[in-house]
Amino acid sequence: MTVVNTVQFKTWHGDLKHIELLHPERELLGHGFEMSLITGENGSYKSTLLNKIVSDLVVSSKPVGINNDQSHMNPVQLLCISGSLADRFPQKELSSGVHTAFDVPHYTYFGQRVFSNLLSKKAPLETMLSYALCPSRIERYKWQFFSAAHKYAGIYPSINYVLNSRVTKRQELANLRNEIERKTPDSDSARASSRSLPDVSYATAQWLLAEFSHEEFRDLENLLTTGKRRVELTIDSDGPHCSQVSSNVLRLGLLTDLLSLAEVKINKIRSGETFSIYELSSGEFHMFTTIMGIGFTLVDSAVLLIDEPENNLHPQWQRDLMSSVYDICEKVMTEGHLIVSTHSPLIVGSALEGSTLVDLTDEEAQLRIVSYGASSDELLLSQFGVGSSRNRVVVDTVQRAISFVERGDFNNPEFELMTPKLQYIRDSLTLEDPMIDIINALLEKDPV
Repeated sequence: MTVVNTVQFKTWHGDLKHIELLHPERELLGHGFEMSLITGENGSYKSTLLNKIVSDLVVSSKPVGINNDQSHMNPVQLLCISGSLADRFPQKELSSGVHTAFDVPHYTYFGQRVFSNLLSKKAPLETMLSYALCPSRIERYKWQFFSAAHKYAGIYPSINYVLNSRVTKRQELANLRNEIERKTPDSDSARASSRSLPDVSYATAQWLLAEFSHEEFRDLENLLTTGKRRVELTIDSDGPHCSQVSSNVLRLGLLTDLLSLAEVKINKIRSGETFSIYELSSGEFHMFTTIMGIGFTLVDSAVLLIDEPENNLHPQWQRDLMSSVYDICEKVMTEGHLIVSTHSPLIVGSALEGSTLVDLTDEEAQLRIVSYGASSDELLLSQFGVGSSRNRVVVDTVQRAISFVERGDFNNPEFELMTPKLQYIRDSLTLEDPMIDIINALLEKDPV
């Protein structure tokens, strides 16, 4: 089974940190895959941990804690989804145009970050299309995630895409397949200015040669050199539709970077108005690209990393997003590992029963098994250490303690057991919270 058992990395101070991602007493989820949630205060190495998982699965010759019996034959399919614009997932290409060791077919990154300091809303859409146009994914257009993604974006499930050719002159592109066959490992370290089209890494070139037919290479070459520079594509619940060329040829164009996304037109359900997909709110765009990306990209055996999925999302949408993610995982993954890094008690509270919760706040990571259905108030207090006099768990605990004090029942074993919890609640409150005085009085066993 493809799971990540442990991760080992160095902290900023040079200390070696060893993190277990699966509780030793957990039971299998019953879904064919494992789930781990990573929480912790800012600066507790959550991003470093995710980055190290990617490194172990993609470039390390001896990855730590990876349980995959077939890893020597088939590399682990790794899908990384980011809700944060400042994620630290490795990039496939440097700003200089040089391909990195992460530019391999089994690593897919869905996020708006390009290089280290540029952002692009176009990037996640192009990545999604490179999978949605695959003929083997055609049945997925009828799956629930497809309609859900459009519903949350508030748009009709029929979108018009316009792709532009990057080839401006015939002499820029010789025989396309021959150009790809000529790629060598040394070409990855060459600067972009010295490269001929298409611009792909050696690993990607070898995969493309196996994935696409000679005819599809020839059709793309003809499209780029003799056809129109603009290619129109419509995608709806029946799949992709293009009158100029097959959808798989368009996919080849995107993967070779010879075609790029120029326009995306959508229709709003409420008004019927047509406008650019980039005019969606941040939350709508995040819901759409995340659900569509996972829905079309995920395979039966994979490691799926999601960093801060709660960003830009209304509390209800946080739960809805994770519900869609679970639906896709349960439908696709027969084995694998879903790993989610989050600051949201709603994301933690929506976790699948039996998942492993890894808290990195303390020097030693704390592991516990998730019980489905915990309230936000309970998780804010127990998992995130945030309390208030309006928190239902805080109020219920304090009222219970007051009832013992009012009866003078100080020696009741239940009251004694409540003392550590009262101390924890007191420490979680803000200094201005009047509940602190009440808890101090209770701990002193004075009537209130």
